[in-house]
Amino acid sequence: MTKQDDEFITYNDTEYNLQGIESLAWKKLVNGSVKKKNGFRTMCVGTIDENNAAALRIVVNRKVDEVQKTIFFHTDNRSRKYDDLTKDNRISLLFYDARQRVQIVVKAYATIYSNNALVNDRWKATSPQARLGYMTNEPPNTKSDQPTLGYDEHFAITKPTDDESNPFEKNFSVVSCTVYELEFLYLDFHGNRKANFYYENNVLVGGNWAVP
Repeated sequence: MTKQDDEFITYNDTEYNLQGIESLAWKKLVNGSVKKKNGFRTMCVGTIDENNAAALRIVVNRKVDEVQKTIFFHTDNRSRKYDDLTKDNRISLLFYDARQRVQIVVKAYATIYSNNALVNDRWKATSPQARLGYMTNEPPNTKSDQPTLGYDEHFAITKPTDDESNPFEKNFSVVSCTVYELEFLYLDFHGNRKANFYYENNVLVGGNWAVP
């Protein structure tokens, strides 16, 4: 990177140089994708809507490929974020774990996958509870005259079987986010620390310490 890579900060009693912080950030994102109680298990996803306004929502961090610098989540292809990304594939991801006192912000380009082997594999791996989100009779955010689950009421008591849920796989898509910028912020009583990293074609091309 630069000569700044020879400078260190201390995190959890361990010294990290700039490259070490970049590696630490990705390890935290990977942990979030595989550990359900980890603070990086969920993320706030930002897209640009039809009015050129920021649109935000929380999604689950489903998989992280540290080598390819890619983060995955699932979406209903009838949703507003799906429509947003088909028109403008720029996306921002915000992670924050209060226990670890770490915030990670990612900027990426999104690719949507539907009706292919990847999507089918991910659908098979989803739980009956998770599938309910794709089983609504109307698209997400459709107006209703009364509070509604969106799907058949009996599924609030009995989870759907494969035979009941599989017809709704058509609503299920996987979003792959190829990262081009990552910000790491460590919040500390003795002084916050921040570092920025930049990627091209899945490869780290630069990084620097920054004012928090």
